Amino acid sequence: MLPFKLSGENLFHSTKTTRIIFLVIFVPFLALGLFYQIWPLHAHVLAHTELEDVNSAIEARLNQLALVYKEQAVFNAHHLGLGPSVRLINYTARLDKASRDAFTSAISGRPLQKLQDVISTARSAVDLTSKTAWTTHDIPHNITTSIQDITKMPTEFRGWKQHNPDWAIQRFDERAMDNWLKSNLAAHTDSGLVSTVILETYNRLPRRILKSDMFRYLRIFLRGGLYADPDTSCVVPIAEWGQRGTTKDKTDFGLLQLAAEAHDLTHNNGSSSPFTPVNQASPNVIVAIETEITRDDHEGGHLAQYAFASAPGHPIFLDLLQQIVEVSRAMEDLRLAGDLRHWHSDQAVFTWTGAEIWSSAVWRYLWARWGFDSRRLHRVNHPVRVGDVLILPFEAFRASSADPSRQESAEACLWHGFHSH
Repeated sequence: MLPFKLSGENLFHSTKTTRIIFLVIFVPFLALGLFYQIWPLHAHVLAHTELEDVNSAIEARLNQLALVYKEQAVFNAHHLGLGPSVRLINYTARLDKASRDAFTSAISGRPLQKLQDVISTARSAVDLTSKTAWTTHDIPHNITTSIQDITKMPTEFRGWKQHNPDWAIQRFDERAMDNWLKSNLAAHTDSGLVSTVILETYNRLPRRILKSDMFRYLRIFLRGGLYADPDTSCVVPIAEWGQRGTTKDKTDFGLLQLAAEAHDLTHNNGSSSPFTPVNQASPNVIVAIETEITRDDHEGGHLAQYAFASAPGHPIFLDLLQQIVEVSRAMEDLRLAGDLRHWHSDQAVFTWTGAEIWSSAVWRYLWARWGFDSRRLHRVNHPVRVGDVLILPFEAFRASSADPSRQESAEACLWHGFHSH
């Protein structure tokens, strides 16, 4: 028997009290639980929308910087053809074309699977929606050189190992170049050896100097590191290039601000990933000015092609190698038409595989990816940083001697036998 009388009225008040307690205590917990389930989805959608806005702002900024580009004016300044447009959308299309052309099977037209990673790396570097678009990659500690007879290496070349003991040096003669390229740019299948368009282009080049040029680009694109001609010597450790406190940054500040915003939105999941501006990290590419950029010298702005460094998979090389494929096709058409004037011309080397086509590829990247007007390097006498690229001044590769103690310029870091004569 119950110790109290449970009337209908008491039961009603008891139930009402229970309801009030439930509403006061449990409903807020339920609402809070739903909030924590729904809010992350809302925040993700919001962040995604904001990220798209930031990426659109970056593209708009690049297009604004590209407005000063005039093909003929740049040609007059550098005697280099960069093309009718340097907008990022056009540059990206060039890279896509290279991945569908130069690095595909010469028979099936399909890309080789083992080349997909390096091509993806190059493509993501100009994809503003990619997390790697604003990061740099370490340049591998590999030094590559090519020479007709490895047993006849100049003694000065030893300076590379002396000043960079932790860098591996690999020497290639023509046979070694051919074998290395074949192992990396062809694949064995059930139907036999499948070659790529880029390898077939290399095999058809009529002169050794053309092959040597193309090999260095392919080697650095696929493996990364530093390429140096055998008649060079290092007089300052590579790690110190551009690190003497005189480097000036010319990366567009607006782009860097937007990059920081994109980074924050990309890492909005609570992970602590500090943002390091790309222009303050280790460079992806190191180049040096070979001919001074002057307002009265219409051939200024060529870059040294006998020494340069890069992380693997940089878009400069993907664009460059596609350009060589296209020039080679044009040269072949001339040959078939009976016009051999350029086939064995020394001057043609510069535009086919040499300093002109190399310099054009670097400047085109700086215009498209960083909105940088190459004419701003007028009479520059110090290292310059633009985004992920370190540009060394004219004096950098003109050391007066292979002996580090006998230098006339504080910026000298490489000796080249050609300039010593």
